[in-house]
Amino acid sequence: MQLLFSHIALIVIITSLYVCLEGFLFLHSLRQALVRGCGIAEKIVRKIHLWVYWPLSLLVVGLYFYSCYSSDRLRNIFGLLSAYWGLFFFIPFLILADILNLGGLIFKMGVAFSLWVRIAALVLAGVTLALGSVSAYYAKITNYSVTIEKDLSEKGIRIVLISDIHLGGMVRKKELARLVSQINSLNADLVLIAGDIIDRDLTVYKKENLNEELSAINATLGVYAAAGNHDYFGGNINELERQLAAAGIKLLLDEVEPLNGMYIIGRKDFSAGRWGEARRRPLKELVEDLDTTLPLIVIDHQPFNLGEAEDAGIDLQVSGHTHRGQIWPGPLVTNRIYENDYGLHYKGKTAIVVTSGCGTWGPPVRIGSRSEIVLIELKN
Repeated sequence: MQLLFSHIALIVIITSLYVCLEGFLFLHSLRQALVRGCGIAEKIVRKIHLWVYWPLSLLVVGLYFYSCYSSDRLRNIFGLLSAYWGLFFFIPFLILADILNLGGLIFKMGVAFSLWVRIAALVLAGVTLALGSVSAYYAKITNYSVTIEKDLSEKGIRIVLISDIHLGGMVRKKELARLVSQINSLNADLVLIAGDIIDRDLTVYKKENLNEELSAINATLGVYAAAGNHDYFGGNINELERQLAAAGIKLLLDEVEPLNGMYIIGRKDFSAGRWGEARRRPLKELVEDLDTTLPLIVIDHQPFNLGEAEDAGIDLQVSGHTHRGQIWPGPLVTNRIYENDYGLHYKGKTAIVVTSGCGTWGPPVRIGSRSEIVLIELKN
């Protein structure tokens, strides 16, 4: 409750300051119009104030509260709209436009300057939103070739890696079917899912029978997954495990699966202890009884403590979680937080692949990153 109150207080404060700034600019333009007569520019600026800027500023608050207290589909819809307005109209464009207009007022730039600034803000917001939606919706295929010093079949292993699907948020049956179709087009030997399979809980998963799509994933060696932080949010990780098993997907929670002359190791999420789960076991403990002359592949949602994989003699670790920042300047932040926030990275002989994910958290928009499916060619 305290966290929710702090969110509410912050939004109320920001919106109040914004409305005061808007009100000042509006009253100033109205006074100018009354003194000099109401020209075309003044009329347009006043209409934008009354019918666009003020409603949008209040809409941010209204949608946020509604998304907090509504349920299921409505919560998702209004939460999405709130995020869109907040991220792409209210914060970066409308507030910036008002700051520019305030500067224009100080330097006596005139009403025409205010008009063009406001039109530019709306156009830029719309273009940014459109391009960001395309980057999120259409997943690219990213290819990596990884060579290890252990025996594999002559042709190697084709591994498809996906992560951060966030089923039940903005990703539902139609979007999942498209994702599965892309995965199957890659003719994988092995499919690995690096966590955040669901967004919050299993309500939508069960209601829309998403197992129907997940069970259609084709991989000759099978489909294996590890849990991400979002998979624990609803407190039903065991039910998620049962649902995935019904779809032919093995969820590994600090477990090791011997597979065709190698080992697949799925770790509990780094945050598991916060959600009433036992803390995850050290990686060295998971591999201590294994034949380390065989390839060791780890699925670990969050790419923290990469040296742990190197110390345990892991050949390949796959991770997600970072979304590569998802929305700029997010990539700058994740690059500072993680030793490897995206791509192929080596720690000694250990190859670590971090994907930006094939879904999104919050609005289905990516700016400065792309949704992706990763194809790893694992070879001798």
